[in-house]
Amino acid sequence: MTLAALFIDDADAQLALDRFRLATGLSSELKGSRIDLDERALLFELLSVLNWSATVGIAISALTPEIGGDRGDHDVAIYAALLEDSVGAILPVTGGCAQVFIDDGRYGPDTLARVRKDIAALIGPCGNAQLELSHRLPGLQIADVIANTFFNRAMVTERQARMAAIVAPFLESGRIQLRILSGRTE
Repeated sequence: MTLAALFIDDADAQLALDRFRLATGLSSELKGSRIDLDERALLFELLSVLNWSATVGIAISALTPEIGGDRGDHDVAIYAALLEDSVGAILPVTGGCAQVFIDDGRYGPDTLARVRKDIAALIGPCGNAQLELSHRLPGLQIADVIANTFFNRAMVTERQARMAAIVAPFLESGRIQLRILSGRTE
């Protein structure tokens, strides 16, 4: 499982998405699973001139449910741990008072309400955590592409090297921080 927490001004996220749509002709929601390598590289190029940072959390495949454990509960626990770790890591660049939008399309309403409550507790009384459908927020769509890129970067396929090349400058510059969730978060 891969998750990206993105810190970007709403206007910058909208600008990047508008320019991407103009160049590609995309009119629907931007999803990492639906764009090709060239379109993905274009989005990162458009982002390169904007002010943003991201933390990408990856749960390695060794994280499996305990024997007899429920796979669904395990997945939700991993998602919550990734979200808490990634948001927690990006909080310092927000000045400690963050408005966090969580993709409302991943799990059911009860599960997402619990996750939102956990994130609200993490960011404290100064911030705000809310659920939002990703097609409504350019920042959530961009975060999806970033997470999907790192998911594909980790997969041994013919696209792996290109995915790594696309994100390498952002890792090297520190604009993207990578965190691995294993027995302990690194």
